[in-house]
Amino acid sequence: MPVYKYFGHPAKYHGKPLFHILCNLKDFGKGRVVTRSVFEKDPSQSELPSFYRILWAQPLMDSDTVEGRVVAEKVKSGVRYTEPVDLASLAPVPDFKLISRQDEAGFCKWEKLRDFSPDVDFVTEPKYFTVPPLLKLLMERNMAERKETPGEESFLLPHYKTFTPKNKEVVTMPDERYSTTTRIEFHQETVTRCEGTDSYQYGDTVATQHRLDPAWDLLSLLPEEPPMPSPAVGMRLYRWPDDSRKHKEEVRTEEHSNYCP
Repeated sequence: MPVYKYFGHPAKYHGKPLFHILCNLKDFGKGRVVTRSVFEKDPSQSELPSFYRILWAQPLMDSDTVEGRVVAEKVKSGVRYTEPVDLASLAPVPDFKLISRQDEAGFCKWEKLRDFSPDVDFVTEPKYFTVPPLLKLLMERNMAERKETPGEESFLLPHYKTFTPKNKEVVTMPDERYSTTTRIEFHQETVTRCEGTDSYQYGDTVATQHRLDPAWDLLSLLPEEPPMPSPAVGMRLYRWPDDSRKHKEEVRTEEHSNYCP
């Protein structure tokens, strides 16, 4: 038997460009169901399917038959979006698969689908983030210099003003020039509800066996004074081994022994 040896990374997409499928169907596939191979990686795909139902398509008639406009109904994880999506940017991605007529009922599971609802389909994120300790110390000093009184939100970062809207899907596709092209699919926005306050400390994500024992006094384990001299740009942290050029080393004085945090 011949021996096959594959080179490079495994293929990311296992399908066809969308218009390679629609151009071979009646009315450019109006009413037909297509899916993507990346949806098959979801473990719940068999119970809560993800697919598109073509509503309208118009090919651009380019030389490669990959460009054009497509309006489709999107279903993601068993949720039917109430607003159609435009697949024009996503159509050239070789990742689409056609579902045959006889397999549509078993694949789509129409009786298990539900419509998108903002009361159910939402994401909860913190409304505020606490500032890092050093930044908080600097802000306190600056406010004290200006003789300002800190308020309730003076040391909180407003995340509700800077969160990223969940209304698009970004797909990277390699092109002929060994680079990548970004394809974006805009869909109905998932509501983001901002509640509570969180911090940028990730101590709770550390495994239990790697956490510090609460019985230990960490401050007692630290040295009484920091390493001296303090590191600076271009400064060596060791003695110069070559004495032939008579390099001058910085002499330690009493100033270096004083630590002023």
